[in-house]
Amino acid sequence: MRKIILLTNDDGYLSQGIRILKTELEVYYDVIVVAPDRERSAISMALTLNEPLRIKEVDNKFFIINGTPSDCVNLGIRKILNTKPDLVISGMNTGENLSEDIFYSGTFAGAMSGYLFDIPSIAISLISDKISYKEGRYDFERGAHISKIIVDKVLKVKDRFIYNVNIPYNDNGKIIKTKFGFKRYNPDIIENTDPRGGKYFWIGTGEPVYVLEEGNDIWAVRNNYVSLTVFKPDLKQFNYELKEIDFDKI
Repeated sequence: MRKIILLTNDDGYLSQGIRILKTELEVYYDVIVVAPDRERSAISMALTLNEPLRIKEVDNKFFIINGTPSDCVNLGIRKILNTKPDLVISGMNTGENLSEDIFYSGTFAGAMSGYLFDIPSIAISLISDKISYKEGRYDFERGAHISKIIVDKVLKVKDRFIYNVNIPYNDNGKIIKTKFGFKRYNPDIIENTDPRGGKYFWIGTGEPVYVLEEGNDIWAVRNNYVSLTVFKPDLKQFNYELKEIDFDKI
């Protein structure tokens, strides 16, 4: 019996990344696409609560939803498949998702949503050959080939994890396991005035600060390795006793 893969993204259903990845994987697996009807980048794990969600089948086993990546995973599992898939994949995203990006990324959120259903999940991102993603090129065919290799191995792992994969342009042919690095944004806040005299603000990404340490995801892709970071959220590890603050007396 073929394994079932639920495929989503944050670039929207028209993205080359999700379509080429589906074509690569459906030769070997039962692939169902549930993707947003438009780009939903940097939306993290947002759920749509204040408006109705609609499901539309645009092709065989290819559905679109007027919502977020997390919406897509939730509806995909509970209303379209009516069962748990063997794997959730979010991607292939155009643009890196390294270190702190996971807190903002709709791509990573798609994988996290699968993990919350107790399903192993992969977030896959392609990195351009140029600094500016607007001018860059992405090797979708190569990315799909590498993704297939990773999927085959992940499906053999008994425990569930989130796998964050970043594939550089012109990779060196090696996949290495990495840890999260350090990438901090100082976003540009652009202020302007609309035609009616009201102020509005536009948040840009700005130029992020990177810290390269051997073995982290940033170092890996800068050295043309495919980076695979294994993540298993455990809220207990974030507990911290701050002795400097005492609430015994109110």
